[in-house]
Amino acid sequence: MSERNHKLPPFIQPLFHNYHTDSIDVQRHKKLVILTVLTGGTWEQDQWVARTYGLKDIEEVVREDLDGCQTLPRPVANYWSVVLWGQLLPPQTFKERWGMTRKLPKEED
Repeated sequence: MSERNHKLPPFIQPLFHNYHTDSIDVQRHKKLVILTVLTGGTWEQDQWVARTYGLKDIEEVVREDLDGCQTLPRPVANYWSVVLWGQLLPPQTFKERWGMTRKLPKEED
């Protein structure tokens, strides 16, 4: 991927209205880009993510989100669970639904 291709394409940039899009690096900020596009992207934007990262990376990011902070809204997570694994997510327990989901990132050594 060339340096030019590390920038978000113009048709993806509107999804990142809270960011200076020139500072987003497509490779370095892969998780942010994938989660943002999966959450609010159009079909064309979803296709761009699939072409750019591949299903393996998308699956990894979605799985990490489901096992961690759960930043994907539940309906979006359910949709991608069906797309990626062919099944709905199991119903949430009371604690899962109403408990805390944010976790501190693991410290690196």
